[in-house]
Amino acid sequence: MTTGGYVDGLGEFNSLPAERLTRELTAVCAAPAWGAAVLAGRPYASRTDLLAAADAASAALTWDDVLQGLSAHPRIGERAQGDTAEAAWSRREQSTAAQTADDVTRAELVAANRAYEEKFGHVFLIFASGRSQAEILAAARERLSSDPAAEQRVVAGELGKIARLRLARLVPFHVSTHVLDTVTGAPATGVPVTLQPSGAPGVTDGDGRLRFDVAEAGDYRLEFDVAAHLGPDAFFPSATVTFRIADTDRNYHVPLLLSRFGYTTYRGS
Repeated sequence: MTTGGYVDGLGEFNSLPAERLTRELTAVCAAPAWGAAVLAGRPYASRTDLLAAADAASAALTWDDVLQGLSAHPRIGERAQGDTAEAAWSRREQSTAAQTADDVTRAELVAANRAYEEKFGHVFLIFASGRSQAEILAAARERLSSDPAAEQRVVAGELGKIARLRLARLVPFHVSTHVLDTVTGAPATGVPVTLQPSGAPGVTDGDGRLRFDVAEAGDYRLEFDVAAHLGPDAFFPSATVTFRIADTDRNYHVPLLLSRFGYTTYRGS
């Protein structure tokens, strides 16, 4: 495990030395009180318990704690610099906004950030994952009309949501697949697979297997590009398997049994 990467399961999270885990938790939320509260709750019986403890720790933060948490967040719309774990988290969270940026919206967001900081005395914080720059700009303008006490509550809530998602990504569960060619009886190696909606790419290994890290419940799709493996006569050059995950305390295995004229899947173990 490397700082800002992921912990390979709840067991590792529970067993990591406190000093090392503290560094990981500080990258998730820079408020020391938050990390100390999460650390004190070990060992956790489930991932659900861990995330509930994170929510409780966020709810207990004072405004001074929140300001410490804000210290690690760059301005929205500005690319976090450096190779720290905090910067890596921020770049990932703002990736959608960066991809939807245009010069006009970017300039207006800079102006909104400046006005916000002049009014409230701290950076504008928002749960940015999946939001476009236009959506973030609209939220910044709306929150400029808030009174300071109300805005503090909003900021604390946004910090808690960010910390929860980062922790969920730090301790992911797994979706794995195994592609088996039922004609040859051998694994299908080198098959490109994409997990949606994240767009995470992968390729099956020498045993036809592949694993993805997943943070949240929801609807997912595994998209298999099997054209190269099956050849030009394949009736199905691609296969898509859609599934729904509700329980994030377990891992999921979604195999693909493949032939030139059909494919089968099921929820494995």
